[in-house]
Amino acid sequence: MKRRRNTRNRRRIQLIAMFVCFLLCTGFAVQNSARKIDAESDLTRISYKYYKSYYVETGDSLWSIAKEHISDEYSDINEYIAEVKQINHLQGDAVKQGSHICIPYYSMEHK
Repeated sequence: MKRRRNTRNRRRIQLIAMFVCFLLCTGFAVQNSARKIDAESDLTRISYKYYKSYYVETGDSLWSIAKEHISDEYSDINEYIAEVKQINHLQGDAVKQGSHICIPYYSMEHK
């Protein structure tokens, strides 16, 4: 009878230990999931794409304009230049002094 009681007590302790481990693991999983959501929400802040007119001055090139106006939404400067060229139907890399070109930019503000 004493052996049976000891066996039951051991099983109860094991069951309680498993339950506590389950609660701890669940708590860590929920906490980790919440951290991931917070990190993703920081990365996926909503930004709006707009366009503005840019007056080409002496010495300006697509490269210098891109360096001045590129934002984090573009993977590299060549991607930005390609978009500017497409928007303005430019064939080469040269822009005419005194002309206006359309350039994209991003803003967190909805206008």
